[in-house]
Amino acid sequence: MTRLTCVLFLMMTACRGDKGMGEPCASGNDCASPGLCAGGVEGPDPVCTQSCASNDECPEGWSCSGSTDEMILVCVHQPSTPFGH
Repeated sequence: MTRLTCVLFLMMTACRGDKGMGEPCASGNDCASPGLCAGGVEGPDPVCTQSCASNDECPEGWSCSGSTDEMILVCVHQPSTPFGH
């Protein structure tokens, strides 16, 4: 995708990377939609994750209990907290 195509595409949606849940990332743009890039999700280094409101919204083996600097709940590889239930 050329830069101009990406800019035009951004007007309708967001250009996203192709990294999946748990893959290392530098920003949310590296992650497949609806991905977020956050540290502390699966160790200290940032990885791709997704926002959630309950454990049902996370893939198998993940729980809804992390929180980003923006106070968004995200799927993590840790035991769930009461907020994830």
